[in-house]
Amino acid sequence: MNADMVADRLGLAEEDRRWLIAARGLPAPLEPLRVPQGADAERVWDEFGLAPQDRAEVAAVWPGPVGEGWPAEAWSLVEGMYRRLAADAGLPAGTWVDWPSLVAYGDVRVRVASLVAFAARVPAQYAAHGALGVDPAVTRATLADVGVQVGRSRRLFGRVGVETASWVAAQFRGRLFWVGGLQLEPGVLGPQGGVEWYPREEAARLGPGLAAGDPVLRLHIPTGGLDPVSVSDALGRARPFARAHLGMDPVVATCTSWLLDPVWDGVLGEGSNIVGFQRRFTLVGEGVPGESDVFRFVFGMPEVDVAGAPRGTRLERAVVERLEAGGGWQVRTGWLRLEG
Repeated sequence: MNADMVADRLGLAEEDRRWLIAARGLPAPLEPLRVPQGADAERVWDEFGLAPQDRAEVAAVWPGPVGEGWPAEAWSLVEGMYRRLAADAGLPAGTWVDWPSLVAYGDVRVRVASLVAFAARVPAQYAAHGALGVDPAVTRATLADVGVQVGRSRRLFGRVGVETASWVAAQFRGRLFWVGGLQLEPGVLGPQGGVEWYPREEAARLGPGLAAGDPVLRLHIPTGGLDPVSVSDALGRARPFARAHLGMDPVVATCTSWLLDPVWDGVLGEGSNIVGFQRRFTLVGEGVPGESDVFRFVFGMPEVDVAGAPRGTRLERAVVERLEAGGGWQVRTGWLRLEG
C-alpha cells in the first residue's frame, strides 16, 4: 500500500501526509520491525512508565509482532515511523526532525502508532547507549520520559496519545539523556527556534567554547524536577558525562524555558525552587512569547484561556493576574559554565 493511499484511508492532514510519504520513502532498516509481545511488551511499558489508564488502553489495541490485528493502513503508519527512527539514529548534534503528534485523530491506533514504533526500537536504544558506555540505569531513566509525555497528552487532551512525539523521538536518536535531576541534550551553540545566543563578536569576548557552533548541553527540566540538591548533582555530572559518552567537551550548558522568565523572581521570591534555578543562569537574548508554554505546563491546557484557568495555587494566580493586568510571560534562554 503506497503512502498516499495510507494517508487517504487514515484521513491524515496535509502536513502529516507529507511526513508519512517522506518516512515511507526511507530505506528499510537493517533490523526489521518487530513489536514486543507478552512479557516483553509488559517490560517495555514498565520502562516507559505508563500510567495505569494509559497502559490499559495501549494494551487493548497493541498489535501482533508484525502488525497482526491492525488494519494495513495503520500498520503502514508504524512502519514509516520505524523507518524514520532507524534513519535518524545518530544524527549530528543540533539536528531537529519533526514528528506528527496525531493526538487529534479519533482512531486510537493512529494516536499510539508512534508508541508502538518507539517500543520496537527499545533494544536498539539499549545497544546504542551501551556502545557509548552509558550506564543502563541512565537508559532506563531516559525511557521513563515516554510515559511522562503520554501522561501529558492525556492531561492536555483527555485521551491516550503522544502529542510530543517529536520530543520522544529525540531520545531514540541519541539526543536526550536523563542524568540525575536534569535531562541533557547534546547540541551546538547558536539560535534555533526559541533558543537564543550571542552575536559572534559578543560571544568571542566571553572566552573559548562559547562561539556559535561550539558544543553545548541543553538542559531540560523533568516534571517536578527542581530540587536544588538534585539539580546541583546533575550539573556536576553533566560535563564528565558528555566527555565520557558523547564525544564532546562542552564548556557551557543552556536552558530555554518559561521558568527562566525573570518575572518569577518578583512573584515567588526567596525560597522558591524556580527562582533558585533561574539564578544559576545568565540570560541571553530578548525572549519569545511564553504564554502557550505556561498554560501547558502550569494548567495542563493546550490553549491560552485566561477565563477558564484555575486559580487554586499562588503560581496559577500569578499567571492569570499578570495577563489580566496586560502583562505577558516569556520563554528565555540562559546559560551557565559547567564544572569539571
